[in-house]
Amino acid sequence: MSSPSPTTSTAPFLTRLPWWRQIRVRVTGTLSGLVLFVAGALFVTNWQIRRVAVLESFQNLVVSVGGMGAVALDGDAIALIEIEPDALTPQFAEEKRKLEALRVFNNLTPDEIYVLRPAPGGGVDEAEFVVMTDAEPFVGNRYMIREENREAYHVALREGVVTHTDIYTDEHGTWISGYAPIRNAAGAVVALLEVDAEISRFEEALADELMVEALVTLAALLAAIGPAFYLGNRLTQGARALAQGMRRFESGQMDARVELTSRDEIAAMAAGFNRMAQSVGDRLRLLPFVSRFTAQAVEKSRTVENWLEGVEREVVVLMTDVRGFTAASREMQPAELINALNGLLATQTEIIAEHGGDVDKFMGDAVLAVWPAVDDAVERAAKCALALQAKMNETRPAWVKRDPTRPVLG
Repeated sequence: MSSPSPTTSTAPFLTRLPWWRQIRVRVTGTLSGLVLFVAGALFVTNWQIRRVAVLESFQNLVVSVGGMGAVALDGDAIALIEIEPDALTPQFAEEKRKLEALRVFNNLTPDEIYVLRPAPGGGVDEAEFVVMTDAEPFVGNRYMIREENREAYHVALREGVVTHTDIYTDEHGTWISGYAPIRNAAGAVVALLEVDAEISRFEEALADELMVEALVTLAALLAAIGPAFYLGNRLTQGARALAQGMRRFESGQMDARVELTSRDEIAAMAAGFNRMAQSVGDRLRLLPFVSRFTAQAVEKSRTVENWLEGVEREVVVLMTDVRGFTAASREMQPAELINALNGLLATQTEIIAEHGGDVDKFMGDAVLAVWPAVDDAVERAAKCALALQAKMNETRPAWVKRDPTRPVLG
């Protein structure tokens, strides 16, 4: 007798998922994304810290160089340098010598250190050059103070303190500037020493350094993907085994079981699935022995009150009995008796089901079968009786050979 198979469904959780919905891929993606996020956050933080450090170091540079240089310069001599011919005077030569020594000592270019003062008759933001270290002096040349530098410039002039700017960019590069007041013998501010620090080359070096760090981070991320995928695969191995077992059970393999060696939640789910599969399989194997009326009664019990009350219904009844079975059973061993009885009842059940009947009950070696009273119910029952007799004669068990006259199905 074949076991019935459950109807195959197309439940989404039992079908094969696309790769982007698989847990192991999501675990790998999550871990990789977390590594990338942390690395990116560290990268940005490191960039900001290094940039602030560069800013502070160059601000300290321009402030310290400007402060020391302004003290070394002679404010009264500088006050005498007013026009381009004054570049030939001893005062200019002496102040240029001091400025050149300061420039060389601090590894500055000629464009990064010079003396300037407010331009006479000019605007509030207009200045003129006084002393410089260039080969061709340009005493008296004027230029407008950049907007980014004006606050530091005016504070140094007005309050007589050393100031500095933030980072700014022009057509020549990225800079930080410092302004230090130059005083005469009376203590009045007569000019400013401007010190510029060009930091583009340092930013480029910093960018190259951070690029190396980014490449190392990327390499570490790529190296981590493999272990992350392995970990995700290990984490989901039990889930995939459980899904495979469910697919097998769904396809009708009642013996489908999931064996896991782990002791986690997935293993507990697998154990529950195994118990469920065993229970469902046992019940499915018993279905052929459950009459249609019993199944209808169970279904009715869910929705109809007083379903146990008797109902009159016209049916066709077929009762079989194996004549001589009782006498023959006295000569049989218990195990032999059970096997013989099970074989007889199973054979009759199959034939009754093939002819549209339902087994109502077993009574020892007798079977009571019923058919709903439809047009061909009597014919079906009669054909079933003939088929039962033919099958009995065809597959007479070995123990019948002891006495060919019995038993006989009637």
